[in-house]
Amino acid sequence: MKLAFISDIHGNYHALEAVLEDIRRQQAERIYVLGDLVFKGPLPERCVQAVRALNTVVLQGNIDELVGKNVIQPGFAKSSEHEAAIRKEMSWTRARLAAEELEYLAQLPFSHEVSLPGELSIRLVHATPQNVLDIVLPTDGEEKALGVMFAGTTAQVVIYGHIHQPYIRCLDGRTLINTGSVGLPFDGNPAASYALVETDEPVGKSGAAAFTASIRRVPYDVGGALAAFEGSGHPYAESVMEAIKTGRRPV
Repeated sequence: MKLAFISDIHGNYHALEAVLEDIRRQQAERIYVLGDLVFKGPLPERCVQAVRALNTVVLQGNIDELVGKNVIQPGFAKSSEHEAAIRKEMSWTRARLAAEELEYLAQLPFSHEVSLPGELSIRLVHATPQNVLDIVLPTDGEEKALGVMFAGTTAQVVIYGHIHQPYIRCLDGRTLINTGSVGLPFDGNPAASYALVETDEPVGKSGAAAFTASIRRVPYDVGGALAAFEGSGHPYAESVMEAIKTGRRPV
């Protein structure tokens, strides 16, 4: 069984379209979406519509909560200037979405656990199991990564998004995976990113299923994504366009 995990689309419909096509080519049987459908990119409405059409599990990211509820979470804005910028972009994004789409974002679930044959379970969260804003990096110590991401679960695998930096890490017999970002990578590679997990049928007396995990990088029509900003009135189009081209965090 092949499972695909995508996150952090951020309104980049061209990247999402390419990733979904790659998932079809990989013949994945299930797709899970780990949040942050909108914000930054020029086509938030098309991303929400495409994700809803998947009829699958979709988690709430910090941006989905922010945009859907029209509330900035405590600690998210780092200064009064940052808060003003967030509110400006939040207003632009909300204006592109129908009331029903905003309600959809506001009501998305926080986490999900996937149970597979062979007693393999996978915990899914956007950022951490504690909240949608905390950050766990690939450079964090093993004790922190295990203590935060595997707290309160017997799951063998945890998959998350949020940091826009894809990686796979083995920790004391468990596996931590970051999907990277579909629409706005921060690792210097502008290609869209998602995670693929493939499980085998349980074998032997233990009945334990083996699995493999990989990160897929998908080139897409960056020119089309940039062109979609034209006439959009996006308040920070230039910085986001540069981030899309370079695979670096917007400034």
